[in-house]
Amino acid sequence: MDTERALPDMTVLIGGGRVLAIQPSGEAGEAAIPDGATRVDGQGRFLIPGLNDMHVHFQEEQALGRFLATGVTGIRVLWGGPTTLDFRDRIARGELAGPDIHTAGTIIEGLPPPELAAVIDTAGRVIVHDSIDGAAAVREQHAAGYDFIKVYNNVPASAYRGIVAEAAALDIPVAGHVPFEVGLDGALAAGQHSIEHLRGYIWHLVPEDAPRQPGADLRSRTLAWAHGDLSRIQALAERTRDAGVWSVPTLSVRMIMKPDRLVDAYLATEEASHMTDAMRAFYTERMSIPWMSNFAAADFEAAMDGFAVADSLIRALVGVGAPVMAGTDTPPLGFALHRELEELVAAGLSPFEALQSATVLPARFLERGDGAGMVAEGSPADLVLLEGDPLAAIGNTRRIAGVVRRGEWLDRATLDTMLQEAAGR
Repeated sequence: MDTERALPDMTVLIGGGRVLAIQPSGEAGEAAIPDGATRVDGQGRFLIPGLNDMHVHFQEEQALGRFLATGVTGIRVLWGGPTTLDFRDRIARGELAGPDIHTAGTIIEGLPPPELAAVIDTAGRVIVHDSIDGAAAVREQHAAGYDFIKVYNNVPASAYRGIVAEAAALDIPVAGHVPFEVGLDGALAAGQHSIEHLRGYIWHLVPEDAPRQPGADLRSRTLAWAHGDLSRIQALAERTRDAGVWSVPTLSVRMIMKPDRLVDAYLATEEASHMTDAMRAFYTERMSIPWMSNFAAADFEAAMDGFAVADSLIRALVGVGAPVMAGTDTPPLGFALHRELEELVAAGLSPFEALQSATVLPARFLERGDGAGMVAEGSPADLVLLEGDPLAAIGNTRRIAGVVRRGEWLDRATLDTMLQEAAGR
């Protein structure tokens, strides 16, 4: 993953949870293989780093096996709790099988405008009103051991300033949405670590005379994307790069914005067969979700007009060197990451750039150390063996022959058992 290339006919030696050596196959390679080593035949296959989903939500222990079985060896949880911390720490100690977990605590939010309270859900969130509240929320989550702070749409500007200042003092990153009162300018100036869902950009892209304007509700912002001015994108991308802010577009979420005919077609796919009834209800009963409740059927057709504008922004971010990472924010857990990679390629990234977004870039973002997110001597032995070349077709990331997690080989039969166990619980 240092450059866009494949290294053919290589033998990879693994020991102690790390890649010990990468060398040409043949007599020279055979001579260096220790006696008693477990041999995995990779002939005709392709070895890539373990994948990372940089925007997930889950609480169930069975999801851990589902992630590993789909090649996901690292996740970033955008709304965690004590259970998430327990999973993270037990996995780190080797007591539980699962991906590396990097987690936020409870979402930090402000009160929405009263007239939109029915379509903006604040249930379960930490509500802040000012800088004192904001700083206190950061201290509490830092003391609990969370890895970063997540902010949301309605955090007041004064509270955001308190959050950012306290987080800087405690050396804990801030990520999440772009609060409306803060705006993209404020988030970039604050050096917010990552922006999720391309939040904040829409206000800079839509001209004042456009027929649809973005507002505090999701519907208005979704429909406004179709009126984005493409000539404004390059400058926004360069400002994002210069601010050192990373982006997680979560294109998989688009499925919930699509017309019924496309949602129904998706629900008939093999991927969707891995969803629980509750997961399927996320799509089939979407109009009952508070933040979707003011959408009309015609809005789902109109929403698709804005996808191309967002795709242009993603291409521009990558083009100027403002890092973009893969994240899903949607079920089915694990499987959705492969759809996210396909969505990123459909948006205009190369398969290699899409792979970067789920491997080496997340490792760099999380400061996991040299070699993380790569297949290189000394790198962590979190690897995925594929039946096809992902540089030729990104969909080949779905064709998993086996997974190496911390140096342990999990063959296809083992992965299938893990999926069956997850589905049966």
